[in-house]
Amino acid sequence: MEHPAKGFTVDWRIALGLILTTVWMTLGVTYLLGIVGFSAFVALPTGEIGSFLEGAFAPLAFLWLVIGHFMQQKEISTNTKAIQVQEQSARRLEMHSRRDSYFKLLSLVEEQLGAIAGFHFTSVCGPTGTQEVSQEEFADMRTNASTGDCTLFIRKMSTLAITHRADAHKLEEIFFGTEIRQRHSNNFENTFNKLLREAESVDTDDMIRNALLRGSSAGMLYHIILHVAGKEPLDTSVTFAPPLRTPDTAQQISQQQA
Repeated sequence: MEHPAKGFTVDWRIALGLILTTVWMTLGVTYLLGIVGFSAFVALPTGEIGSFLEGAFAPLAFLWLVIGHFMQQKEISTNTKAIQVQEQSARRLEMHSRRDSYFKLLSLVEEQLGAIAGFHFTSVCGPTGTQEVSQEEFADMRTNASTGDCTLFIRKMSTLAITHRADAHKLEEIFFGTEIRQRHSNNFENTFNKLLREAESVDTDDMIRNALLRGSSAGMLYHIILHVAGKEPLDTSVTFAPPLRTPDTAQQISQQQA
């Protein structure tokens, strides 16, 4: 389907200037021919002719100077809007690029969190802990975790905490019972906090941050660790025992264990 060609349009300022110029020139020629007379005008000295023409065209010069000023303002306004559109497009492209980079980082950090949880789970349930999991079973879990299920040990740790949710002393033992377990809990918390800060820098609506905190297995374990550490209450449908630690006593417990 062919679209009709758009006709040439003239800015109303230019159209007004042309009309006023035509009227002014017509009045000037009428005055020159009808009142002064062309022969008398030509017979005037050159200086007087120049003064006459200067006075006749001065209003036109001022008129077009004003019109040019407003046309320039319009052009500047148009260019400013175009620049703003380009800046917005550049910001969107930058944000899109940063989000792509973040999601690539997210997959790496999830593997790191899974590895931290794996060592932590081994410390609790492996040979140095309750010995509920043998070396062979742990090796099979590591294989599954390394072949795509990087949140396996995170879920294992969350399940372990939920199983003992009514026993505050057991939760304290699981997450802070030894120096190694305390280090794993702190590493998990610090790594997850860094991930949240990166999410805030690329997510203006907090959708990614909320998804990490409320919709991921790592977020669940993160909340459990904070609860057991006495740093924040655990807001879940599963009721956990009150933590042994509080913000005031957490530092004392850490020093006693050290």
